[in-house]
Amino acid sequence: MSRAEGRLGLTRMAMPLAVWALHFVVVYSLQGLACARGLGRTPVAGLEAMTWALWGVTLLALLGIAWSGCVAWRARQAAAPTRPPGDRRHFLPLLTALVALVAAIGVVFTALPVALLPTCA
Repeated sequence: MSRAEGRLGLTRMAMPLAVWALHFVVVYSLQGLACARGLGRTPVAGLEAMTWALWGVTLLALLGIAWSGCVAWRARQAAAPTRPPGDRRHFLPLLTALVALVAAIGVVFTALPVALLPTCA
């Protein structure tokens, strides 16, 4: 494995965590803007427009994390018959899929206040 391939593998492994961090920043920034400036406070279909926007951001984050995890899992399955179990190219996709699972749980916990609390309490 070349040095560039190793860096790319580590970058792919960190992508779900980066999506989680970006989701966290966007959700709490938008929440703060909604409360401080009254942004998106008009009701749309029973919920405030900002709540719909936050749900949309959460859905996009979960889709990105799920895509990353599925790609990693497929790469692991494709490498399984040809590589020994201790090979790095066998381990990194598994680790990426597990990191994606942890990141998805983190996004869900970040989105819980959106689901359970009013926009501005």
